[in-house]
Amino acid sequence: MSQKVDILKGSITKNLIIFTLPIMFQGILQTLYNAADLVIVGNFSGTPEDGDIALAAVGATSSIFNVMTALFMGIAVGVDVVTSFNYGREKYDKVKKAIDTAVVSAPILGLICMGIGMLIARPVLILMDTPVKDGVLDKAVIYLCILMIGVPFSLLFNFCSAIFRTAGQTNKPFIYLVIAGALNVLLNIIFVAGFGWGVAGVAIATVISQITSCTLLIITLMKNKGLFSFSVHKIEFSWRIFGKMIAIGIPAGLQSSAFSLSNVFLQSGVNSFGKDGMAAGTAVNTFEGLMWVTLSSFSNGMTTFISQNYGAGDMKRAKKTMWSGLLLTTGLGIILGLSTFLCGDLLMRIFISENPNAMELARQRYMITFPLYFLAGIMSVLPGVIRGFGSSLPPSIISLVGACGIRIIWVFTIFELYHHMSVLFLVHPITWIITNIALFINLFITYRKAKKKMDKWRKSKPTLQ
Repeated sequence: MSQKVDILKGSITKNLIIFTLPIMFQGILQTLYNAADLVIVGNFSGTPEDGDIALAAVGATSSIFNVMTALFMGIAVGVDVVTSFNYGREKYDKVKKAIDTAVVSAPILGLICMGIGMLIARPVLILMDTPVKDGVLDKAVIYLCILMIGVPFSLLFNFCSAIFRTAGQTNKPFIYLVIAGALNVLLNIIFVAGFGWGVAGVAIATVISQITSCTLLIITLMKNKGLFSFSVHKIEFSWRIFGKMIAIGIPAGLQSSAFSLSNVFLQSGVNSFGKDGMAAGTAVNTFEGLMWVTLSSFSNGMTTFISQNYGAGDMKRAKKTMWSGLLLTTGLGIILGLSTFLCGDLLMRIFISENPNAMELARQRYMITFPLYFLAGIMSVLPGVIRGFGSSLPPSIISLVGACGIRIIWVFTIFELYHHMSVLFLVHPITWIITNIALFINLFITYRKAKKKMDKWRKSKPTLQ
């Protein structure tokens, strides 16, 4: 595998953009494919009422599945940091062990998560006040349980993607996701519009697409020659490296899933507005999801860049990467937030054109969140910067308290007193501001410690240029 982007040399901004774009497009395409799922299941599930029920069922599960997805992507950060740091230090034996350890452990962890997900699907959906009427709850349980089958493949895909990022090559995961996503849309049409399988058909199509993308990526890794490759005939599993990956990845996963977990509680508030509220939430979630994956893609890129340069002892380049990434995220976040705000009603009509009450509920929400979404972008990349400098637990705790904790309290206090959609989502910008302040303080402390540690290491390596 050739290193397409030189992480340790060249223009930081240019290389960071080139490196991040495939990750960004990967996330955007995944969100668009999910949006296609919603459009198809909403329009081809029988009568308009059947479509609304199917849409509500899929929307009710989105927050839960997003928690799982965020957890997997966060755990994969552990793979990214360990391989990138050792690659920067030129400890190639440890890079090889990290690759083997990641590929072997991913499906095992995925099977454990799959089993847990299937067991808690119905209880969690009931806890979220998912409506039983019209079969929304039963359809949501079916949809979520089928999706759980794809969890081991999803986790393995994320681990392998982290390996490709260390190699400076992000195009292969993107290409394979394009192929799998196109297959997903095609199968959606066949299973839902053709066979009439409804939400089950959409879920089955998603699982097949996940298996496809994972299979293509692991085959590519096995066919590669050199350092960034995997062979079943010579596996070097390391419990020590696995422990490091988990020590970094679990806090990162908890931090990533904290926002999605808090949205589970917000979803219970959305569910209190009935089918119209759930349809409105599904529509707004789609576009917020697009903005989120676009802006948070810089987090993965910055983690890899900073970790490798930190490992190589180039603190100056790591610091420049930090500021470059933050400026790119902020600028893009302002553009996306204002654009979606100005086109809000037009975008909402893609999903809820014939439901004026749902449209009004969606409007109450997006007018609060869209204009300030750049703050969410900053909040998404700061933990990635901090982890690049070797600290994983503190940003996770900050995110859990700042985002998840405050939002949960808000749902059971302020929202209970003022039952209005705009009041429910006013907590978003409030938590973005509070969490960002705490994360910037954490970044300042972490950077100073990392610099002192690097200065000490440099003194012990007088030949280091």
